[in-house]
Amino acid sequence: MKLVAPTVELHRSWLESATEWGTFDQEGAAYHLAELNGLDLRDRADFGRWVELLISPERPEGFAPDSNFWLVEDDVYLGAVQLRHYLNSLQLRELFGHIGYGVRPSARGQGLATFMLRAVLWEAAVLGLRRVLVTCREDNAASIGVIRACGGVLENIRPVDDFARGWGMTTPICQFWIETGA
Repeated sequence: MKLVAPTVELHRSWLESATEWGTFDQEGAAYHLAELNGLDLRDRADFGRWVELLISPERPEGFAPDSNFWLVEDDVYLGAVQLRHYLNSLQLRELFGHIGYGVRPSARGQGLATFMLRAVLWEAAVLGLRRVLVTCREDNAASIGVIRACGGVLENIRPVDDFARGWGMTTPICQFWIETGA
């Protein structure tokens, strides 16, 4: 099991994962890049263009620079983690934080999210980030457990307000800070 740069070679496995999630219109900045560029991720050519966007250092105006990694084992896509290099907007500072991650439903409960978060904390330290903000919904006990297992300290539970609802939030958001060791 290892973290790798996104690759078009995992298209079929990624599609299987998207089917498990029940949608091709998932949340998150990585998917928003596909949407902004009118890409249909079911199409291999569009998927390839999306992968190029994910690994490119260039970002559209308003997007924070980021690093994207996919968790794979034996050429099977298991999940993804994104590290935003800094918090350039209110929605990142209040709702989404430095790090976002997700594990495909069939691979959950095996410690994969903890593995990904620990690995990307090292990447954050390499970038010089002394601490990172990691958020999750208040009702996501599994994610809270992952964040705490990686050293997360709860700073705040952000209530749902008009701003949060405007970003699709319907549940209070837990805001944790994690020291990276940088």
